Amino acid sequence: MEPIRTGERLCRAIEDASSAVRGLPALNGDRAWDRVRGAGPEELMQFDWALVGESDGLATDLADAAGLDMIGPAAVEGRLRRIRELIGERRRYLEIQA
Repeated sequence: MEPIRTGERLCRAIEDASSAVRGLPALNGDRAWDRVRGAGPEELMQFDWALVGESDGLATDLADAAGLDMIGPAAVEGRLRRIRELIGERRRYLEIQA
């Protein structure tokens, strides 16, 4: 695949993952806090730390690349897949606990 198209596809995938992470429930609302209090903040923190770790790893991989042709699409897609899996696991955990 042409590097520019691969880069554009990866950028869209990163933006989609970023939007999904920003859309996760936070602890600022009363209803959200009531649900989290029942679910256990420690468990949610584990999900969030895993998200931070994967996101940080992705950011490091991308920052270390000297150019678009130095980015391994499979590695980026693997990290994005793990981020999406963590988002799904976190959402399912809250649904089960709610």
